Amino acid sequence: MATFTCQSVALLGLGLISGSLARALKSSHWNGELIGWGPREPSLALGLELGVIDRYSLDLDEVLSTADMVVVGAPPKATGNLLADVVTRCARLERSPVVTDMASIKGFVIDGPQQDYERFVPAHPIAGSEHSGVQASDASLFSGREIILTPLATTDTDAIEQVEAMWRLTGAYLRRMEVEQHDAVLASSSHMPHMVAYALTAALAEDPTNPTIHGGGALRDMTRIAGSDPTMWGDIAETNRAALLTAIDQFAEQMAKLRDLIETRDDEALKAYFLACREHRRTHDDILNPVKVDGVDTD
Repeated sequence: MATFTCQSVALLGLGLISGSLARALKSSHWNGELIGWGPREPSLALGLELGVIDRYSLDLDEVLSTADMVVVGAPPKATGNLLADVVTRCARLERSPVVTDMASIKGFVIDGPQQDYERFVPAHPIAGSEHSGVQASDASLFSGREIILTPLATTDTDAIEQVEAMWRLTGAYLRRMEVEQHDAVLASSSHMPHMVAYALTAALAEDPTNPTIHGGGALRDMTRIAGSDPTMWGDIAETNRAALLTAIDQFAEQMAKLRDLIETRDDEALKAYFLACREHRRTHDDILNPVKVDGVDTD
């Protein structure tokens, strides 16, 4: 298992995920330098003030020339554009830094010159929050969580091992997938649940009886992620459209089946449906409900 040997990590875009990665690396006692870059200086200055990063620069070429590892943290559309720019600039350098990203869509973000940069490692941490911004960053966000890597056929082995070693320092575990498999799986396991939360929230908002004011734990849990960043989720819906539409259609089929069972008063079939769902959920309880130890999620 490779050791993380990079001495400087550049974070391009400093928000919840990038900031949490920075905090996790600091908590791991890695003693390298964390450099921030982004289009908005106030968020970088806040990250510096909070001790999330060690320094920042608005000069992208200067950042790339000094970083061993470059991590792009932005919504999918911005990630794709920024990666293309970054690898073009890196190709002109005497040294070739490892470049990776954290976008939740892989097919879209790899489409460009980044495909030909051998030290580009597409990655996706399966972690997040309904909160946003570097001020919400959390060193324990990735502990016990899955990081999916989708390296390309041409990706350099050492680059893959360095990205994996970096994420292991955060307490995460690693998995590799093909790009197409990743986007299909995440459409069902992450993207579609967000669409359900948005749709449920919209239905509640349009109900003249205002049922939200009477909501309890179930409603809180079901609608929590509807408070997520609209820009990011708009990007995700657009850039993973085909896989997401398939997932939504599958969910709609289940809703139609459930409606039919209720309408026809087929009590036995309805109970069997609920029982099967409960058993499936309990089978995956250790993944969906990780145990917390001293405030840290673990497997």
